[in-house]
Amino acid sequence: MRNIHYRKVAIFCTLLFAMMSNVYAASTISVNDGYVKASIPGSDVTAAYMTLRNTSNKAITLQKVSSTVSDRIEIHEHSMSDGMMRMREVGEITIKANSEVVLQPSGLHLMIFSLKQQITDKDVIALTLYFSNDTEVKIQLPVLKYK
Repeated sequence: MRNIHYRKVAIFCTLLFAMMSNVYAASTISVNDGYVKASIPGSDVTAAYMTLRNTSNKAITLQKVSSTVSDRIEIHEHSMSDGMMRMREVGEITIKANSEVVLQPSGLHLMIFSLKQQITDKDVIALTLYFSNDTEVKIQLPVLKYK
């Protein structure tokens, strides 16, 4: 009987430690000033922007983004090449220790492809950001009218 009690305590302590570790990891990443552009009627593509802040002493990489509004979200950047603005997928974004990376128009951003519905300025979009330190950050971004 005592053996069962010790096993329960050990399992509880292990789960508690795992939960506390995840809370600490999530607290090292903050997302601010985020928004999604409303989609243009007839288009199934839009973009999301935000500031990612890493308050830890180690670099952290944004590796993937998911949402219920699309099965395909990619990390992209705009760059000037031969006098033309080009967009390309970068795959991931590394946020150095104690610094931030701004995702903005004409720079790094999230491209949201194959929208399952039109996105309007009345919507709020849920995204999950997946980082290299095994942290998942769930955010809710307002939708702003396309300009």
